[in-house]
Amino acid sequence: MRKIVRKALCGFLACGLLAGLLPVAAGAASTPFYDVAGEAWYATAVNYVYSNKLMSGLEDQTFGPDIEATRGQIVTILYRLDGQPTVVGKAPFTDVAAGSYYNSSIGWANAMDIVSGTGNGLFEPGSAITREQMATILYRFATYKKFDVSAGANLDVYDDVWQVSSYAKTAMSWAVGSGLMNGTDASNVSPHTLTSRAVLATTLMRFCSQYGLKVPEVNSTATVVVTASASTAVAEQPAPAAEKPVQTTAPAVTAPAVSVPVSSGTVSCVTVDGTTVQTPKFTFQWPVQGTLSSGYGYRYIFGSTSFHRGIDISAPQGTAIHAGQAGTVIFSGDQGSYGNLVIVDHGNGFQSYYAHNTKLLVNKGDVVQKNQVIAACGMTGRATGNHCHFEVHYKGQVVDPMNYLPAKNDAPANTVVSGIELEPEAEPEIMTEEMLILAAIY
Repeated sequence: MRKIVRKALCGFLACGLLAGLLPVAAGAASTPFYDVAGEAWYATAVNYVYSNKLMSGLEDQTFGPDIEATRGQIVTILYRLDGQPTVVGKAPFTDVAAGSYYNSSIGWANAMDIVSGTGNGLFEPGSAITREQMATILYRFATYKKFDVSAGANLDVYDDVWQVSSYAKTAMSWAVGSGLMNGTDASNVSPHTLTSRAVLATTLMRFCSQYGLKVPEVNSTATVVVTASASTAVAEQPAPAAEKPVQTTAPAVTAPAVSVPVSSGTVSCVTVDGTTVQTPKFTFQWPVQGTLSSGYGYRYIFGSTSFHRGIDISAPQGTAIHAGQAGTVIFSGDQGSYGNLVIVDHGNGFQSYYAHNTKLLVNKGDVVQKNQVIAACGMTGRATGNHCHFEVHYKGQVVDPMNYLPAKNDAPANTVVSGIELEPEAEPEIMTEEMLILAAIY
């Protein structure tokens, strides 16, 4: 079994806790949030974005540094920096409601070619933003403001440069070359790693300092007219599947996408940003037999609040992980903190995530059936032991998986995936408080 905290995780911590971003100014900084210690690496940045009215805290007087920043949040922040011009019309995305807090900001950003959504008429405002999406949106905003974006870095020095999406290559080169972002360690730039609020705060501090930006005291008198059609800028796509080959037990299936029918009625769920969404009723099978070791939602650990986006089901290394419903695999590969991850799209807005696997048994594009073995349990990525991290998303929003699972675990009896080479047991490594906080998120 892998050590509880691997050298990779320690490398992340040494490079600035996951994002490879260190505070611009060293030393302690006072903040109004009880979950931001004065000596935390992000404290200066949190104090900066709060005092400059770029970001505010959560309703419970916390900042939520470990919570992922969303696509809607970053666009709203940039809208404030541009003076909040009057927006006439609705943002041209089916998942952006006319009365939502981000309608005007997304409509403005789309009209200015700063954002163009994730495809299929969607913007996914509640989805966590990846490093390459953040870089792309900041790069397009800087270009819109006619700032100097000539800086660039050779991304070929990173082993995972192949993972950078084609639409994001110029922006990522600029972000690294201008010092807004660093690699997550000496070998990786991690374009698909999700961005925490602490990392967003640090990046915004650097961005505003570099270009001398502040939120205007008086809002802009400009008016932006939003048209019914989205801009033609390249979409800030969800992270593509890994290009490296993934071992499979059968040839890839090229059948059309599966859409599992939903039931009548609705389910009410609280999302990561604290909003409540209504979803259709939908039922998943449990992916594996085991103890529910961690639930969905906030938890307070060692002086910090973090949000766990799914549930963890403990199981021995190599145990078969089953698809909770029929669907189409849209991602199969390494995904930073999730480790080896499988994402299955079930149609009707539902997706399921299966993380930390030791081995993946399906490829992007495969059509899988309910109960099909898709992976083998492990502890890759950021994990404190062998388990299946199971998430449910509805139209880009993370929702509580327990609302869609039977009360009794109905997964088949556990079996070990054939061909798995089990790693020998090792003495657990002592975890620091920071390491435990990071592990709690996933």
